[in-house]
Amino acid sequence: MTADEFSDLLERHGSNIAEWPSPLQNEARSYAHASDQGRRLLAESRAFDALLSDSADVPTPLRLRAHILERVATKESPVWWTWITDAVWRPALLAILPLVLGFVLGDMASQFDGDSTEATMFLAFADLENFAEVNESTAADD
Repeated sequence: MTADEFSDLLERHGSNIAEWPSPLQNEARSYAHASDQGRRLLAESRAFDALLSDSADVPTPLRLRAHILERVATKESPVWWTWITDAVWRPALLAILPLVLGFVLGDMASQFDGDSTEATMFLAFADLENFAEVNESTAADD
């Protein structure tokens, strides 16, 4: 085994040679005992693994778990959400509200349009030849 192969195996399998695949364990142990470079690589890998295991223990705030469990137990919801979901009629009201608003705005727009709405409706139900006659007659009525 060469130093590059041993280094590659350390990066793949970690510094605990006992956890390596069986065919590689004996050869890796003998290389680590016989070679100075093998001992150095193994020591560096163990130091790196120890550094990683120390960094995995991150302290949590003291009351974080208790706060989360308390919040789940009390089921605190925003005020607007409880207002919507407390009664059955409220979601229906919220669903119909945009529809009603659309009808109101459409009616308001038609009042500002004047007689062009009647001409447009006639255009939708009649042919184009009669549209000019109707448009002239509504203009004469004004």
